[in-house]
Amino acid sequence: MSSPSEIHQNLFRLYEHYVGEPDSSKDVYGYWVFIVGYLLGAAGIFTYVVGYAGSAGSYTLIRISGVTAATGLALCLFGIVLMLPVRRIGIYASALGLLVALGGVVFFGWAYPNNWRDLGTDYSVQVISVYTLGIGLIAGVTALVPILTGQKGMFVEEEGATDDPEIMTGDAMEGAQFAVFRDEDGDWQWHVLHLEALAASNDSAVTRPEATESIERVQSQISSAGLMELTTSAFRLYEDRDGTWQWTLARDDGSVVGASTGEFEERDGAENSVSFLKDRGPEADVIEIEGAAFTYEERRDQWYWQLVDDERTPLASTDTGHRTQEAAEEAARTFAERFDRARLLDVEHVGVELVERAGNWTWRFVDDRDEVVATASDAYDSRRDAEAAAEALLPALESAAVTVAGEPTYECYESGSQWRWRLVDESEHVVARSPTETTTRGAVEAGADRFGDHVRDADVVEIDDAEYEIYPAENELSAATDDGDDLPATVDEAMADGGTELEFEDETDQAPTGPDWNWRLVTEDRDVVAASTEPHPDAESATEAIERVRQQASEADLIEFEHAAFQVYEADDGEWRWRLIDEDGNVLADSGEEHTSRGEAAEAMMTLKEQAPEAELLEIETAAFELFVDEDDEWGWRLIDEAGKLVAEDPATHPTRGAARQAMNRLLEHLDSDVRTMDDAIFQPYADEDWQWRFVLPSGETVAEAGETHATRDELVADVDDVRESAASARTHAIGEVAVQLYDSGGWHWRLLDRDREEVADSAVTYDDRDGAVGGVEALQTHVADAPIFAIEDAAIRLDRDDGWSWELVDHEREVIASAVGAGASKAAVLDDIEAVRRLAPMAGRVDFDVASFELVADEDGRWQWRLIDEDGRTIATGTEAHESTEAARAALEDVRELIAEASILEIDSVSFELHTAEGGDGWVWQLIDEYGTTMAESTQTYENRTEAREAMNDVKAHAPDGWITFTE
Repeated sequence: MSSPSEIHQNLFRLYEHYVGEPDSSKDVYGYWVFIVGYLLGAAGIFTYVVGYAGSAGSYTLIRISGVTAATGLALCLFGIVLMLPVRRIGIYASALGLLVALGGVVFFGWAYPNNWRDLGTDYSVQVISVYTLGIGLIAGVTALVPILTGQKGMFVEEEGATDDPEIMTGDAMEGAQFAVFRDEDGDWQWHVLHLEALAASNDSAVTRPEATESIERVQSQISSAGLMELTTSAFRLYEDRDGTWQWTLARDDGSVVGASTGEFEERDGAENSVSFLKDRGPEADVIEIEGAAFTYEERRDQWYWQLVDDERTPLASTDTGHRTQEAAEEAARTFAERFDRARLLDVEHVGVELVERAGNWTWRFVDDRDEVVATASDAYDSRRDAEAAAEALLPALESAAVTVAGEPTYECYESGSQWRWRLVDESEHVVARSPTETTTRGAVEAGADRFGDHVRDADVVEIDDAEYEIYPAENELSAATDDGDDLPATVDEAMADGGTELEFEDETDQAPTGPDWNWRLVTEDRDVVAASTEPHPDAESATEAIERVRQQASEADLIEFEHAAFQVYEADDGEWRWRLIDEDGNVLADSGEEHTSRGEAAEAMMTLKEQAPEAELLEIETAAFELFVDEDDEWGWRLIDEAGKLVAEDPATHPTRGAARQAMNRLLEHLDSDVRTMDDAIFQPYADEDWQWRFVLPSGETVAEAGETHATRDELVADVDDVRESAASARTHAIGEVAVQLYDSGGWHWRLLDRDREEVADSAVTYDDRDGAVGGVEALQTHVADAPIFAIEDAAIRLDRDDGWSWELVDHEREVIASAVGAGASKAAVLDDIEAVRRLAPMAGRVDFDVASFELVADEDGRWQWRLIDEDGRTIATGTEAHESTEAARAALEDVRELIAEASILEIDSVSFELHTAEGGDGWVWQLIDEYGTTMAESTQTYENRTEAREAMNDVKAHAPDGWITFTE
């Protein structure tokens, strides 16, 4: 950022380049204020014209353009005032007018449009009045006041008039001339001329007004300047502008070679500092470094340390300042101890750091630049617990699925040794899940697919108590059922459960095409009370079978047998037959032929009964329920008509006879339930404490259930539509111990979720787009298996390769304690530097200052200076000259020792002339020194003797106060 002085210089140079030489800084600032006002006014008018041409009737546009244009007009007028020859009182009055006008602009911005004209309270007159008053003040003091009063000079300067003292102009042969000219850098310097050049400015000025101000300061003080003659080196003792005392050490030629480093509140403090230098300086040793040493430097009232080796090469430094040198020394010793214990953070790609927070431990991912990638969400009681959590996470993260928040997703996950799935909608709610567990991932994914395939056409059907469902058979479902069928066997494949037989007129007739139909009686809990045992050609036939079950069951008696039984029954054609059935209802033998009477059939049956004496004899005159025991000692029931045909049977078996009879009674209880055709899947709502639903396929299989409960049935039905959309469009992902989820929250992030969807960690990096987030996750997964797990207990050494290879010592909060000075060419080089610091820092920590000593130090540019340090390590004095090498600095220090011994003490309390020999002792020169020890002017030449130099000095003193100023390019 540019400093105010740089902006000031740039404004003057631009003015001089494009306009010309300014008479004062007021001209320059006035010009630029006018330009800014002009641009603002033009922008306001342009905005309004363009908006009007575009038929934009926006109040906001009018308010913006009005504020901008009005501000620009006020600034333009004020800039003109500054460029006119206006007295300071006129400028103050115009500045007041500018403030009033800007107040009117702010007033307008507040009032328009809600309090303008016919809208709200009308403040238009007040706004215009305030703004007009301000404009009037700006323009009036420069134009109207002189016209109305006739007094030209009240606010406006008269020609040649000035608020400053006059600069006398006289005969060129008698008075002095200040010749102002540009140096090689384009800045202004000046010479005092009286017949010849007598004096020159010591510093340059950026602008003409600054050069003029420098000359006027010399003119106002030179006549009262005293004379100090330097015949030897001297300590200049002076009081600075801030009231503190300081000193400098000058040679006999006036050049300054040393200065105090401290500022003293009292004159005695500065004198004591000089006395210390005179007493100790001539004999003080130069500190020799063995191995390494810490050096200390004060910058802007803060002390800093630096570690250097025996060749004065900086090894480490700190950017943390300390109030005292003692505090800096303590920090250096602490650095040496911490650096020796610090571990090296050499993370190639990604690492896991264990961090202590508020008495608990957690972990976070850091990359190879030691920037935090993600932070764990949980806290742990101990570091070992946090480490164990990270160790368990890393292998799971390597192959973790990547999902996107806001996109519906089937999440298939393993719970123990079983697999389940859940459906997550756009709002991150689990809206559906698998009702049961499966043993394989493929099976659970197939279950999710079946839900998604049928969900769009599924209606909401509520079962009140129980219902008959007529549904089409599916080949694959039938095949799956046949493999594991443990239900009672059918009587005869040729007979349907309702006794219906299909007959065709000839061999060329074909059976009807289409799915077979079945029926079942289910309760609201999806318990199957009864079911068909044979398929039907169409839904109507299945309905007729249900009616036959109703009719037969309502008339049926109960028959019980434990082993086998003979049955004599009348067939549909009126003939009589017999058969032997076992306890499972399987036909073991039958008559093989028809008999004309019941007795004939019974006689034929008795012939076989002698071979099965334990078989019971059942006489069936009407439909009957049979309770039976199968070969596994399980009980069941079946319904047969008066002809012995199987009409319905128990879909399950029971451990006791009583349980089987209860199951039979349930059929009788729900015998008259409604009949519903179920050719598509359904959402079946049911209520426990809250409302839920189950998703049932036509086969009767429940493949999904609600993921959340609902307070009312209407809420459930309303949410089903969202479930349909989510299930139909969702993608399937297999979720392991952990999953990665991308999400957009004003920038893309990612988080880790466990199988229960609890957050494990959240990314600390924001990505510009989704692809960037995906790339970040992929990079993490690629390298996470090799990620080291570490903890920073006190400090760590972090490698930095932003501008070459370097290192930083950081604490566990990543606050930089110290860093390398400079950068290495390679990683190997910086590792060598780290080992050197480990070896040398503890040695450097034992360096003590037993006596006052000189120390040679290098500045930021690698140039060397000397400084004197007392027994406590405080810097007392420092050299003001810089040298290219330590040898040159050491040679200069030897000269300083001689100067210190011979130096006198001069107190500067006012502007003074210094008369002394020139550098090298050949001739004499003079300087004009102000009360702060700063050189204001110096002689332009070296004089052969002291008398000539003094005469030239007296000429300047006599003629400079009345000299005139001329500028030349």
